Amino acid sequence: MDVDSTPILKAVIVEGALIFPPSSDPNHKRSFDARYIMVKGGYFEAGTEEFPYTSKLTITMHSNVSDPYLPIYGNKVLAIRFGQLEMHGIKSNPEWTSMDVTAEKGATTITLKEKVDW
Repeated sequence: MDVDSTPILKAVIVEGALIFPPSSDPNHKRSFDARYIMVKGGYFEAGTEEFPYTSKLTITMHSNVSDPYLPIYGNKVLAIRFGQLEMHGIKSNPEWTSMDVTAEKGATTITLKEKVDW
């Protein structure tokens, strides 16, 4: 993927490799828009464990309830069939935490047990 943004693509079938290389600029922004992404025996990468994605990447799936469904997968889907998906970003600290208080229905904020950087 060597462009910063795409139009809304109808269907992306990955039978080889689709790799989002990070920029050396951590503020670099890249966007990828599609209705369907099918990794069919291929490889989809946005960072690896050894080399995490360090830029800003937004993958947006576009669809509505009346769009055709891919059998088994549905619509507005990033589907993997006999393929591999790797998505690794910069490690957060902590990587996970628990809620300190139960969030009530309709709440717009939550309270966590500890401070996070995400």
